[in-house]
Amino acid sequence: MKKTTPIFVAIVGVAFSVFLVAQQQTSGQEKRAAGAEPNRAVIEKLEQIVAIREGQLQSYEVQLQAGRATVIDGSPETELADARIRLAREKNQEAAVVTELRNLVATLERRMKKVEVLARDRLAPGDIDRFKLALLEAEIRLLRAQK
Repeated sequence: MKKTTPIFVAIVGVAFSVFLVAQQQTSGQEKRAAGAEPNRAVIEKLEQIVAIREGQLQSYEVQLQAGRATVIDGSPETELADARIRLAREKNQEAAVVTELRNLVATLERRMKKVEVLARDRLAPGDIDRFKLALLEAEIRLLRAQK
């Protein structure tokens, strides 16, 4: 019997985090009036979130090198990118938003390539679609930010 449980859990985690970010973006929570002053309290909280996400990414990378995580468990990478995007938006730094969205798309593209290699024998087609959806959602966000 193939060991697919960790892979499935990783896929569900990535799909859920992408869904939450997309939900936040489309609900208008992050959209603020042009020229509005950044909220310093919110910025401080977002900076704390970014710092925590950076620590989680470092831990993930150590686990990856030790063989205790897989490449497709990469939700710390996407969660950090999303936290950085939210922080840049709050600071009204649109160029930084675009840069971080490009980084997110590149991360998801790398992961998609790795997933396609694994897909033949370890993942169901529906699981592969979740990764494709995450990449497509990120690409849409990038296109919208580049207007």
